[in-house]
Amino acid sequence: MKTKFLRSPYLGLYGGGFGVREIGVDSLDELSCEARRRLMIMAAYDPGIHIGSSLSVLDILTALYGTGRLKFNAHNGVSTRNYLILSKGHAVHAIYALASLFGYLNQDELRETGSLGSRLQNHPEDDTPFTDVSNSGSLGLGIGMAVGLALGLKLKGHAGKVFLITGDGELDEGISWESMAVAASYKLNNLIVIVDHNKAQLDGFSEEVLRKGDIAGRFRSLGFFVQVVDGHNIGELVKAIEAAERSEAPSAIIAETVRGRGVEGLEGSTRQRVPRDEALEMAKRVTCR
Repeated sequence: MKTKFLRSPYLGLYGGGFGVREIGVDSLDELSCEARRRLMIMAAYDPGIHIGSSLSVLDILTALYGTGRLKFNAHNGVSTRNYLILSKGHAVHAIYALASLFGYLNQDELRETGSLGSRLQNHPEDDTPFTDVSNSGSLGLGIGMAVGLALGLKLKGHAGKVFLITGDGELDEGISWESMAVAASYKLNNLIVIVDHNKAQLDGFSEEVLRKGDIAGRFRSLGFFVQVVDGHNIGELVKAIEAAERSEAPSAIIAETVRGRGVEGLEGSTRQRVPRDEALEMAKRVTCR
């Protein structure tokens, strides 16, 4: 028996160019909550989903898409548009959940993620909708690509911003900091790095895998404009993004998040796989106002 999806109240609302004042933080919180429920339904049908990471990054993506900074139908070559590099591409299911809420994905597609022939795979691919680069399977490469894209846009005089979403685990890769040094050296103020600092990665809790040190301090030492925010407070995230957009230096927003956020039984754990019946029960327990 198929699990019933609620009809999205956001269909027709999203057209880009919204500010948080028009939609309201409460509405964005409700949107994020319903997306969490859809993520758990996806996890029930595809055990390959990185569910904890998708849940931790969801509010960040809600702040970007919900205020019109990113658009689900943006792949039109317009030089003024913003770009999304989801370098931690294993969390792409959070984008799928949001896209379905705004009517850009058929809801039945969510049950087919990761299956043969589906365009919704567990890492972005060349034909995956809603992302700008696909090479996220090897962590760190997306960071270098984002910096190269930001530099190219600068050289061409394009006005768009590059939003790079990474995680504390990905920052273990040496290419990450080499790329950040390039961004600082070329003063790429069109680059906004958002670190999903959920303090966990595939092999366990981040500090137990490899010492991270002062992530914010490392960015500051390179010359980034750095802000540390609650990564589950959408209003706070939006304010930080607005400040980053005004910066004359490349920006880093360290979003303090929790792996598995908003789902009882997953929140704060490194658990990766959830059996179908349990995932569906978890989805039922996600209640939104």
